[in-house]
Amino acid sequence: MVVSPFTAKTHVSRAMIKLGARDRAQLVVFAYESGLVEPRPRGGEGPAPGR
Repeated sequence: MVVSPFTAKTHVSRAMIKLGARDRAQLVVFAYESGLVEPRPRGGEGPAPGR
């Protein structure tokens, strides 16, 4: 799948508007708090991002 940088920026911008986030860091916080993502174990264990 290929997504242009402009498309990615548009998606991030729209997510920020919909969630009332002031920056991308708040989107990350929302993702963790909502259970959308989970922290990886320390020490480099586990799969690499996107795999």
